[in-house]
Amino acid sequence: MTDEEARARPQPSTPGELPTADQAIEALSDRAGAFYSALMNEHFVLESARGITVSEASSRAALYLTTLSSSLVAFGFLAQTDFALGFLMVVIPVIFLLGIFSYERLVEISLEDIAALEGIQRIRAVYATTLPGAEKYFPRPTGPHGPNEMLPIGRRASWVGVFFTTSTVIAVVNSMVAGAGVAIVVVQASSQPTPSILIGLGTAALLAVLHGLYQEFRYWSLRRFVQESRQGDQSSS
Repeated sequence: MTDEEARARPQPSTPGELPTADQAIEALSDRAGAFYSALMNEHFVLESARGITVSEASSRAALYLTTLSSSLVAFGFLAQTDFALGFLMVVIPVIFLLGIFSYERLVEISLEDIAALEGIQRIRAVYATTLPGAEKYFPRPTGPHGPNEMLPIGRRASWVGVFFTTSTVIAVVNSMVAGAGVAIVVVQASSQPTPSILIGLGTAALLAVLHGLYQEFRYWSLRRFVQESRQGDQSSS
């Protein structure tokens, strides 16, 4: 480094004062090395974020299913008593609301996981440019079954993939809980078991379909955003 370059670098305003963050960045002697170091740190952060999303999804699903199973066990002890119906009228709405909140958060977690994966793929694309021939070690998926994709729900053109997520499991179970609650209310009001069961099944099926449509819409929105981002990167490059 020449004396002219050293004098041109930003310096603290007074002797002994620490440089600001902007001044420290301007004073970096190896910006390329700093960039790759930051890139690897970002890769690590995104990998950690993906691990956290998986852990949170498992915890939230387990919380809902544990609450449901505990309620069913409690109902088993009260089934032959006069308190059974009142217990169901109280616990079913609570479980259903917990299921709605759990489902919404599980959808958000899945979207966060896909967004983190997309960020990792961007970084891997940079790794592939470090040396000639490096791209074969960092393949970027181009189709629904490409290597390292790991989350085909974010790319799959068919809506069938929506059935294979944790949020869908909770949605289906919660829809059945709601259907059972509706059937109980109808049978108490009409004293007609068969129509009540059919209405309950119809309610459960309708809610399951609505959950699936909502989840597919959220995935479609993210998929469109990712595609637009990729097109923007390609046009800028």
